[in-house]
Amino acid sequence: MKINCTCGNIIVDQTDYLKNKGYLISDTQWFDFWNDIDNAIEKSGESKKEKEEACMQLRNQNIFKTLWECTSCGKLYIDDKNGNLISYTSDKNDYNGILDTK
Repeated sequence: MKINCTCGNIIVDQTDYLKNKGYLISDTQWFDFWNDIDNAIEKSGESKKEKEEACMQLRNQNIFKTLWECTSCGKLYIDDKNGNLISYTSDKNDYNGILDTK
C-alpha cells in the first residue's frame, strides 16, 4: 500500500514492523478485547490445535483501525470502518515518531 501524503511524501506499507505504522482501538472495545484474550487463554483447551483456533478467533475480530504517520510532516492517516483514509495534521508539522516505541 502507498499513501500519497499532502506534503508530497509517499508513505509505503509493504512490510511488517514499520516505525510509522500502528493500530488503534476505541475505548468502547478496549476492555472487551482484554476479556476476550483472558477467555481464549482460559478456555482454549489442551491441544495445540485448540490453542491455535483460539488465537485465530482473536486475530479475526478486526476491531483495530490501522494508522500511519508521515515521516516528513507528521500527518496521521487512519482508516475508517469503510476503508477510507481520514487525515489529522500535527501541530508541529514535523515527524513526531509517536508510533515508534523504540
